[in-house]
Amino acid sequence: MTDDTEHRGRPAFRSAAATAPSRRALLGLGAAALALPALGRPALAQAAPSIDVAVIGGGAAGIAAARRLAGLGRSCVLLEAADRRGGRARTVDFAGGGLDLGASRLAAGGGVAVALAKAGVGLVPLVAARRLYVDGREARESGYDGFIAALGRAERAIAATADAGRDIAAAAAMPEGGEWAATLAALLGPLACGRSLAAISTVDLARRQPPPEDARPEGMGVGDALVKLGAGLGPAVELRLGARVARIENLRSSVTLGLEGGATLRARVAILAVPAAVIAAGAIRLAPALPARLVEAFRAHPAGMMEQVGFVLPGNPLDLQPDERVVMKAAGGPPALLHARIGGGDLHVLLFGGEPAEEISARGEPSGLALARAALAAGFGAQAGAGVGSVAVSRWTRDPLIRGAMAVAQPGAGALRRLFGDPLGRLILAGEYTSPDQWGTLAGAWQSGELAAERAARLISGPA
Repeated sequence: MTDDTEHRGRPAFRSAAATAPSRRALLGLGAAALALPALGRPALAQAAPSIDVAVIGGGAAGIAAARRLAGLGRSCVLLEAADRRGGRARTVDFAGGGLDLGASRLAAGGGVAVALAKAGVGLVPLVAARRLYVDGREARESGYDGFIAALGRAERAIAATADAGRDIAAAAAMPEGGEWAATLAALLGPLACGRSLAAISTVDLARRQPPPEDARPEGMGVGDALVKLGAGLGPAVELRLGARVARIENLRSSVTLGLEGGATLRARVAILAVPAAVIAAGAIRLAPALPARLVEAFRAHPAGMMEQVGFVLPGNPLDLQPDERVVMKAAGGPPALLHARIGGGDLHVLLFGGEPAEEISARGEPSGLALARAALAAGFGAQAGAGVGSVAVSRWTRDPLIRGAMAVAQPGAGALRRLFGDPLGRLILAGEYTSPDQWGTLAGAWQSGELAAERAARLISGPA
């Protein structure tokens, strides 16, 4: 991380009154039991596998892998345990419209945008900057300047600690934050990664360089856009929904997959594109077992907890612009980020991280409603949350196919993320957690899927 964060694609803060972009260009926000039993080896047919690559997981990484394999002329089967594609990107019907409970923006210059353009889906440009609210109103210029300066000091301190080779808790590297200390701790920790700064590696956080989320698909949510990309895969790709893989046998010249219900299939290579927490929980049995160094890496990257609460506020009572994102100074309520007036309408989403997210995942809508009202009251005034009625909530943490928001390195484990790219015979890992600098992002997941597909194609083309 450096003082010049704009060129790295990080989101910035802005005020409605700001006229000089350089006064608002700042923000990094990221500088977002593993004993796998061996299997008995079944008798296998002698015929060579008819499938080149089996992709396990139909989220962004799996869809990207399948699309890339199709472009490379390789046969592929895409196996998704749920009854829908998209993974943690999900568009739901709520209040008469589509609401993203997951990724709601994407990078206009990223791989997802390129794939959508090929599929005939346009993009709506969005402002990447965020607004800052203090005591129920937008911060003054002096407030913006003070917060930006405090955030810059925090990011530089974390980066300097990592550059010095000190892989400690990010909380221990934070300088004195003054009046902004609680807001910075929430913004860089639970609201960015789903964990407190005391549980995040300085090295992992400093390396994270997410691209700007400055666009949305035209006419649909990001979740529905991924569903569309996962449907138009071409004749070389077979899609199977509701196909839960229970075991993977990584053989010398092929991979055998055992599905729940007893079915099996063989492929020359397999790409495992499910969340790290699912692998860490042993939900898919692997034979042979993962190497000890990789077992350690999975244990050292527990899932962050982040959940979203969608709701309707008719009439724009908060006086915000379409698709604005608002940071609210910590003031007694649960820390949250607001995505306001989505698509210019009355839909809003609050993002919660850490313990509030865990509470939402455990209790669902009642907890989401109470937390949304409390966060709006703290950020915009006592009456701001009164208009919130029914809500829709994500529950990633309790979903057995997801188990959290992203994989975050613990202090001392910042160097272990690279191990997820190590060769594993005929098995290749893909997902946001495998990206050293875009972990926890849609862009990182998509890129990892494309890279895994290219590795698989090279493996197939080389000697058995």
